[in-house]
Amino acid sequence: MNWIQRNYAGGTPVLHKLLCASLFLIFHFSFLDLSAQTLPQGYFRLPLDGDIALSATFAEIRPNHFHAGLDIRTGGAVDKPVYAVADGYVCGVRISPWGGGKILYVKHPNGYMSVYMHLNSYAGEIGRYVEREQYKDHSYNLVRDLPEGQIPVKKGQLIAYSGNTGGSAGPHLHFELRRDGRTINPLRFGMPYTDNINPVLRGIRFYPENGSPIALGKENEISIAGPFYIGIYATDAAEGSTLRNGIDHIDVQVDGILFFQYTTEAFPLDSSRISNALVDYTHYIRTREPYILTRTLPGARGEWIPVSRGDGKLRFAEGTQHSIKVSVYDFKGNLAERSFKVNALVPSANDRAVDERGTYPVEYSRPLKVNGEQMRLVLPDNTLYANDRLRMFSSPSSQYHSVVCIVEPCVNPQPPHKAYTISIKALTGIEKAVIVRVDGKKEVAYKTRGEGAWYTAEVRDWGRFALTVDTTAPRIVPVGFKDGQRLKGTTIRVKISDNLSGIDTYNCYLNGEWILAEYDGKTATLTINAAGKLRAGKNELRVEVSDVVGNLTRSVYTLSR
Repeated sequence: MNWIQRNYAGGTPVLHKLLCASLFLIFHFSFLDLSAQTLPQGYFRLPLDGDIALSATFAEIRPNHFHAGLDIRTGGAVDKPVYAVADGYVCGVRISPWGGGKILYVKHPNGYMSVYMHLNSYAGEIGRYVEREQYKDHSYNLVRDLPEGQIPVKKGQLIAYSGNTGGSAGPHLHFELRRDGRTINPLRFGMPYTDNINPVLRGIRFYPENGSPIALGKENEISIAGPFYIGIYATDAAEGSTLRNGIDHIDVQVDGILFFQYTTEAFPLDSSRISNALVDYTHYIRTREPYILTRTLPGARGEWIPVSRGDGKLRFAEGTQHSIKVSVYDFKGNLAERSFKVNALVPSANDRAVDERGTYPVEYSRPLKVNGEQMRLVLPDNTLYANDRLRMFSSPSSQYHSVVCIVEPCVNPQPPHKAYTISIKALTGIEKAVIVRVDGKKEVAYKTRGEGAWYTAEVRDWGRFALTVDTTAPRIVPVGFKDGQRLKGTTIRVKISDNLSGIDTYNCYLNGEWILAEYDGKTATLTINAAGKLRAGKNELRVEVSDVVGNLTRSVYTLSR
């Protein structure tokens, strides 16, 4: 019997309650409560002027990751001045059409690093350095680590301008504070932030071990048969913020004893994908409602993740009634809570039989290698979050140059925690082959390498995989000008796209010289600032774009000035 069964089936209730509660709280707060540690208060200023309003809070649940910082609103505009939050030096620059877009990293003397993402541009010497390096590499994408002393900054110094680059869904500044491989909620460093609005507890769901999920409605009493765990969906808002930001922490008490606690103070950056294992993943992908679960999977444990007793499931003695209280807090301690009763029924039979045909048992903590005649698979250890059975089989297809290979877990639907390797054998000799995941009529391509008849890719998804070929070159479309036309200004834009394997390289040349073109992946647009580089009279613009398998498109335009 677990602690609740013992507590209500003849144990010593008062002593048992006190002992369990004490051990739980000591275990939890000994490593998880950062507020009890010495985070420097008042050391960092805000990265923007004025009061901050958030469009996303720290550690919000996102597909495949936790949100690693604060999204600070900029009023729907770009080019808001961004300031260094403390003395330090620029230690890194990253530029990509995806993810954080234009990113700046600043290292501080106290060991912390501040990170600024989705920037529109860099200020002063930082901007001049970045442009020199891009021209040196002949690349918009940039990865640079800088030594101490090369570009020092002072607290309050203008270092950049806010933007909407990378995967940003709108203009804002993404801001982080990191140390020792962890990202920490910046609000815990004493940065001013106003929030007088309570969180909203939007839903509670129950997950019986031998049944389908049950939503708690307006009633405050529910009957459940057998072991179950709980899911909680809550959101927060603050003055000037969006209405469905993430919450700070959750407590679940059972008969007055703390049973589960979820906190979002800090997490290791290399473990962010564990977010998939902490929620009702199937429901979240369908609705974007992250129900945080009391259940814990053995491969999703760590000192920073939610703490439950045991496996996070409740096992009540049949015929008993128990009180449960769910409390949800935001960073400022504003509270939403709900109490209800659970009546324990006689456990029902397990009707969740797993079809084991074409499946392989997988121990989550051990690697797996499968060598088939037409498909091979290599899974590193801890690719799954729990022991499972992996369904792996292939079926003939007239549409593709291989069989269609199905790879999916039978029990836990979360995506793999790590990338794994899939290899597929071609049915006939082919060139420019690419492995794709077939999602209905949609095909998602992966970077593929070939060796003989076998083609291999690293993937981070389950699904249906097959081999196809990509012989179609990328497309280039001028925006706002035509070949031979007189330019109205000094900004030149072209759209680029690819039908399958994806854009790999893009280069622009003005009058035979390489010129920087900024690529916005959201709009698939290359933007060239040609001020000071256009000649009077005729100019030649050459745009070259290749995809991942080497198909190349080259377009040449004559532009008058």
